[in-house]
Amino acid sequence: MLIAVLMLFMVFSFTGVAVLNISYLSVSSSAETVNNIKVQYAMESSINESLWRINNGPDSLVNINTDGITTVFNPILNTLSINVDKFQMETEILLDLSEDTHFDKAIAAEESVDLDGYDPGLTEDNQVRGGFEFLPEADLQYFLDNATQVHNESWKVWSNNTFPNGIHVFTGNYIALDDIRMISGTLVFTGHHVSFWGDNEITAPAGDTTSTSPALIFTNPNQDFEMFSINGNETIIGAIYCKGDIQLHNGTASGPVIGRNVTLGGSVDFMENEHRDRYRWTKGFGHRDSYDWPKQIGRWKTNKWIKKHAA
Repeated sequence: MLIAVLMLFMVFSFTGVAVLNISYLSVSSSAETVNNIKVQYAMESSINESLWRINNGPDSLVNINTDGITTVFNPILNTLSINVDKFQMETEILLDLSEDTHFDKAIAAEESVDLDGYDPGLTEDNQVRGGFEFLPEADLQYFLDNATQVHNESWKVWSNNTFPNGIHVFTGNYIALDDIRMISGTLVFTGHHVSFWGDNEITAPAGDTTSTSPALIFTNPNQDFEMFSINGNETIIGAIYCKGDIQLHNGTASGPVIGRNVTLGGSVDFMENEHRDRYRWTKGFGHRDSYDWPKQIGRWKTNKWIKKHAA
């Protein structure tokens, strides 16, 4: 899968982490400075290439040893080690590559995210990301097997109801939910022309330390989801997943919002701090390890920075 390759110049410049010994460079001779710069470029290029290899094919493709550069990915520890031994220098860094799933983000899109000038006010941990180039697949059979109720009606409006806790699967077309309450449950829709009216309040079951449950799931790629109410009081606590597009205009959407394209068309409260348990692996989407999630640099450290003498 394609992911924007991290530019190491930005990492070095804006994080304040001294991967390169700048004070040493400032007092070194011209030749040594040139070698240091060459090593820096070689390291940056190796990291960029390694991230590209990992995110565009099997992780094992990153393991190389050529022209004084050795890269090794540890799939158990999820770390990438890069050693550059050339230009009379040897340096080695260890990168922690954290896997970034859709459910770790407040807004994640297969194609694009359009904030339309609005600031979602998200913390660094749950930032917006588009261009994942795939969506996780909802396991409809899982929800059917665990359903509290299956609603097969078409051309129907459910209005001013409080649904029993649990999983509710709706298989019909041309249906609407108007001022519906769900204290602890999941609503799954397989049809098209599904509308939300009024101020619906849907809360998914609370998560544990490893996983959580979704609030709304739309499995039909021809079905979009629009979150808008006249009073701006619609509240969805838990993941919103849609194979189509999602538009958020107002209300509270606290949990991952995942769709083909996601547009923020107004002020939406994500309430991250109040619902931290929502941003983690979500039940009903198979196993986390079944997907080749994109990887990004989390933490890193310099293991080695040595000046070598010419023979």
